[in-house]
Amino acid sequence: MNMNFFLAFEKLGVPNDKRQTIFRYDDTNPEAESMEYIESLREDVEWLGWKPIKTTFSSDYFDELHAFAVELIKRDKAYVCHQTQAEMEASREITRSIIADPNFKGDPCSPWRNRPIEESLREFENMRKGKYPAGGAVLRMKMDMYSTNPNMWDQVAYRVKYVPHPHAGDKWCIYPTYDYTHCIIDSLEHVDYSICTLEFESRRESYFWLLEALDLYRPKVYEMSRLNIAYTVLSKRKLLKLVTSGIMSGWDDPRMPTIKGLRRRGYTPEILNTFCTEIGVTRNENIVEYDRLAAVARNILHESSPRVMAVLDPILLIISGLSEAVGKAVSNEDPIVWDVPDFPFDPSRGTHTVPMTDRIYVDRSDVRLVDSDDFFGFAPNKIVGLKYACRVRVTSIETDSNDNIIQVLVEALPLNSTDKPKSTVQWVPSHLNVPAEVRLYDHLFVTEDPPDADWEKALNPNSLIVKSNALVDSSLFKWGAIPESHFQFERLGFFVVDRQSPVVTAAISNASSTEQPKVVFNLTVLLRDSKPKVEGAPSKSRKEEQAKQLAEKMARMSIRPEDMFKPPHCNDGYTQFDEEGIPTHDASGEKLSKSLVKKLKKDWEKQKKLYESNSAEKK
Repeated sequence: MNMNFFLAFEKLGVPNDKRQTIFRYDDTNPEAESMEYIESLREDVEWLGWKPIKTTFSSDYFDELHAFAVELIKRDKAYVCHQTQAEMEASREITRSIIADPNFKGDPCSPWRNRPIEESLREFENMRKGKYPAGGAVLRMKMDMYSTNPNMWDQVAYRVKYVPHPHAGDKWCIYPTYDYTHCIIDSLEHVDYSICTLEFESRRESYFWLLEALDLYRPKVYEMSRLNIAYTVLSKRKLLKLVTSGIMSGWDDPRMPTIKGLRRRGYTPEILNTFCTEIGVTRNENIVEYDRLAAVARNILHESSPRVMAVLDPILLIISGLSEAVGKAVSNEDPIVWDVPDFPFDPSRGTHTVPMTDRIYVDRSDVRLVDSDDFFGFAPNKIVGLKYACRVRVTSIETDSNDNIIQVLVEALPLNSTDKPKSTVQWVPSHLNVPAEVRLYDHLFVTEDPPDADWEKALNPNSLIVKSNALVDSSLFKWGAIPESHFQFERLGFFVVDRQSPVVTAAISNASSTEQPKVVFNLTVLLRDSKPKVEGAPSKSRKEEQAKQLAEKMARMSIRPEDMFKPPHCNDGYTQFDEEGIPTHDASGEKLSKSLVKKLKKDWEKQKKLYESNSAEKK
């Protein structure tokens, strides 16, 4: 959308007052369309801030498209064909054989290709009248069955489908294909530039063939590379499977790379549009690091998200000597109140208050029984600062019979104490807080570029961790915990109130006898170099992770490219390979798809460069 509404005009140097975009629903397949889908797209465009000059539907042009199909037949550029799907594929296989070996004997053309024009006109009308079952007849364009471009192999223009259309109703039982429809409507709407991704580049020939066959205006065509983001997939087929299998909760699951998923995750229109503008467009295939999107989000949310304190896994901390340390009697009825900046980087933007008594909650990840040099939280005899409040010294950490920490006992240090803490940690009052469910989202896949084969095995089992007993300080209500409002949880990251979260308007006190609904927060993006701890998960330092990645790269440098897809380097079970060692057949002996082979070829080329550079260095 950003490309069609903004970047294309920038790239072409179109003045602002001349920038007009038509938003068209290519709703040619009634089985794949629904009013829900149509309304969802409209909502996404509006939410992103784009305003098309007009909105159209391909189905609005069904009458014109039918008339053009009749005209094609009259010009002997189309014919009604009765080949089955299997027979069409067999014809295409003959063409492939002829391309590979010009001496190959065979006729790839349909036996109905040269039927009389009047006969095709009559049969096309019979298709329209419903005299054929679905699959019993199609209208094909008389292109070039001997072309090296598969998109010229007599594409289907119309097929029979006895399905009412969600926008056009039940007038038609024949429906045009996308390849037939797209270029004609581009011409009818007098589109200057038709923009698509690189996989459609081979369709240029068929696009212009059809417009020339009908003597129609020819728009310019521009192809760009698809936006591929690390650790996710953008294939509609794969995303649909994630939803229908229940792995994702829906198309708006915050892990989904859909507009609605990104919106629910907390990415705003400004974030998404800025990200698209920054990465620009290219014709080179590439994978954009997810960190680039995260960096844009941090920069924007940093300026707009007020700070609050939250603990994801609360543990009670009892402070002795608090009244003496702060110079006043402290109780639930009369707590000490600390001023906290809404935006610490700019005190002029206001403050809020957080009350404290001798009982507060801290995060379990900030408490350890044994201290270490790289730990900055509570440990025996350690001095720790409570953010925006006082400093305390740990006197005892109590555990149960299984060594699970129950509570932390500390003594408050005088406000004028010169003892310096190693760090300060966030905390939440025990007597007044907001119960919350916090959903921590991580990458959908464990690998940057998920494999096409067995891609589900690369799903990240920890892509969602739910902290159902989190607590947030009550200053939250200065701004209102309304859906889609953003906050920075101090020391953790930027979070957004989930669109489906209950609306909570007041904090709960520890004297309350009623259970309050929980505000639901979704993690949008972590602060730099921070990651909420997952209980039981091993902790890895950044240096350890970098060392691991370097070791893996060094190991790959010695692998010959012709061996990279074979055991022990690869255990995907490929059974056949070409002369370069690129897989051609999967574990069951089935031929790999062209798109997968193309992707494997790219991986092979990367490995070849890596291997050759390593060999050159050794010499």
